[in-house]
Amino acid sequence: MSGHQLRQLFEQLRPFDRRLQLRPDSRLRTVLAANANFPLEVQARGFLAAAGEGAQSPLIIQLSYHALRAFGEGGANRRPAAEALADGAGLADRLLRTLIRQYGCRVVALSLDHFRVPAFPALPGEASRPRVAVARALVEDAAGFMAAAGGLEPPTREEAASYAGYLGSRQYLAFLEDFSRVVASIRPAWAMIDTEKLPPVLNCAVTREVTGMVRQVLLDREVMMEAEYGATGTAGEASSYRRLEGEPLARFAAQVAAFVQYTGADAIAYPIGMVHAAPSGESHEPDRVRLETVQRAIIKRTGRYVPFAQHGGTGAASLARGLVGKNNVNTGFLVAAANAVATYAGEHREGIRRGEKAAAGVSLYLAAVDAVRRETVRRLQEAGTWQAGQEIKFKPGGGGPDRPEPVPDPDRE
Repeated sequence: MSGHQLRQLFEQLRPFDRRLQLRPDSRLRTVLAANANFPLEVQARGFLAAAGEGAQSPLIIQLSYHALRAFGEGGANRRPAAEALADGAGLADRLLRTLIRQYGCRVVALSLDHFRVPAFPALPGEASRPRVAVARALVEDAAGFMAAAGGLEPPTREEAASYAGYLGSRQYLAFLEDFSRVVASIRPAWAMIDTEKLPPVLNCAVTREVTGMVRQVLLDREVMMEAEYGATGTAGEASSYRRLEGEPLARFAAQVAAFVQYTGADAIAYPIGMVHAAPSGESHEPDRVRLETVQRAIIKRTGRYVPFAQHGGTGAASLARGLVGKNNVNTGFLVAAANAVATYAGEHREGIRRGEKAAAGVSLYLAAVDAVRRETVRRLQEAGTWQAGQEIKFKPGGGGPDRPEPVPDPDRE
């Protein structure tokens, strides 16, 4: 799927009707986003075998910054990051698009995931005078808007100076170059920058600049830009998540809605109680009240449906279908493949030790592919989009973030 088509898909799956009421449970669906890792072909074949089966199922295959580097380095980790990213992006793009054709998948899209910005604060360094002026203006504009529209406290003079220093740093400018190079190379349907550890005002400035760069410099008006407001936790770390209600919840919803409006984001991630890399046996219940409140506030403020991207989908105790527009799953697929390899190796251990071709051959990897396929089918069924491909209708058009394409109206179905 192209970016235009992916926009149409999410519009057809939007969870609210015209009165901003949730649709019946039977009509709430989520798009599965499966992260592909090294070695790419094993997971990709499992994903696509599931997505291409029968009437087909919508699926997003995600490529993270670290995965692209691994593809470009081959595990050696000895090459400059920019070179490894460029090679990894080219390799992944060619292989995935070839496999998509091979499996005949009609409703599969490619995505960049977790393209992480440099750590804040940036290392000190000289920046050109024009860039310093631009950086200060970006910070001032973001602070002013978020104070007025989102009730966010403006940064102190010292904080604003540190934000401007970050935006003028060599590390940040290198990030902009790397991200733009990969987007131009792959032309993904979806792209996400990882800003979860940045202070809110700096996050606003960075996200707005990156989105503007993609639209105005790369002239890419198709790709759906995912922004991030706040951090998703990580398994093993102490959880700081708090459920909100009343005025604190309304205030958070207003901030997220203002952030989306200011940055021009097409999709949004914010904390709902999930964690990354949850191991087996660890699960977290999503905060449905926060999800519904914030998603409704975004529509009221922007007039657009902006799908929520759930991070840490492996450890979700249940899936808030519909309210979660895109469900990211990474660890679950890694574990499925690794368990298949472990089982196969255990069953054929003696033959492998004796050097028997039949035991050590392709069957080992096919077992991993099939395990990923079965896990993908399970996740698609959970999302309510298994075999839903025939229901998805695409119309040609030149839509984009400002002018969505005409799509079938779910309220008239």
